[in-house]
Amino acid sequence: MSDGLDINLDSPLEVRLKELVDRKNSQNEFPYTGDNRFELYTSIKSQLQKDYYRDIDGGLTKDSGGGAFTRHDLGHVDDVIRKAGQVLGANSEAAEPAMNRLKPYEVFVLLVACLIHDAGNIDGRKGHANRARRVLQDVAGKRLDTKEIGLISKIASAHGGETAAGSPDTIGALPIRDGVEHITVKPRLIAAVLRLADELAENTRRANRRDVESSRFPNLFCSTISISVDYKSRWISLNFAVGDHNCILFGKDENGEDMFFLDYISQRVAKTELERRYCDRYLRGFATFDHIRVNIELLRDHDEWHAIHFELKEDGYPNSNDLEKFQRDQINGESIASEYKARFGGASE
Repeated sequence: MSDGLDINLDSPLEVRLKELVDRKNSQNEFPYTGDNRFELYTSIKSQLQKDYYRDIDGGLTKDSGGGAFTRHDLGHVDDVIRKAGQVLGANSEAAEPAMNRLKPYEVFVLLVACLIHDAGNIDGRKGHANRARRVLQDVAGKRLDTKEIGLISKIASAHGGETAAGSPDTIGALPIRDGVEHITVKPRLIAAVLRLADELAENTRRANRRDVESSRFPNLFCSTISISVDYKSRWISLNFAVGDHNCILFGKDENGEDMFFLDYISQRVAKTELERRYCDRYLRGFATFDHIRVNIELLRDHDEWHAIHFELKEDGYPNSNDLEKFQRDQINGESIASEYKARFGGASE
């Protein structure tokens, strides 16, 4: 890689896009731009590497006052794309993986959304998801029309943050169906694939080696975790190997809260389970995952001295507490009775 700008195009989703584009009359399965869609995707990826991702960690470090966030470079983007393929059953034993049920244009939209989802970090972490449209306009505004740019950037932005109304339900704010010209897509489903893949794209390659206290735990988390996705069996496995003094390490998380590193792992595992449940709402019946398996090896001089194993899933009869908001906000007997009396003056005869 002589100029540091080489890119990889060998993930299952990228290979799938090329296959779909190379099919006879494939231009009819994409909005018309006059471009070969795989070549367009390649151009966007190259431009993002050149103008954004090779410098993005510097922007994050400046934003954090010298901290060392986990990596948000093109390597992380490639990890997200690979995990998205796994979420959709790529290389699984399934007879018909969900990846093969996506329309050609949906594959393109998913891949480009993956490319731009973190590019806004070049201007700092806060609000980075909402800068996806500006990024895509910058790198592809002359080759994609405004409708495509809006559709793809909204899907990319839903990987985190909040809606304009302050709700964390960013996927739910998207339409169930949308499209460009004669091609329809499912924005919520595509956004859920991206969001879950982003959550699962943690590995030792993402760990920043700078030892800065404000981001020590996030980077150490990446260096201890290995994640497996079993599409056919519908489970996700989070595997940790925590060695020596890290078993008793006490410090601050990225928010400045004091805790043991193992408690930080516990918090992150709970977050992943929440993301699984949230994304499954929009993936159910297409690429469903029922539970998470957690395996934590505690090591001393490379030998296991203790192990923790458990599963996280929705089980048993639903908790009635989950319905309290519905009861309070939608059917409030006292409120309705008061309104009735105010309008009609008392009980009906």
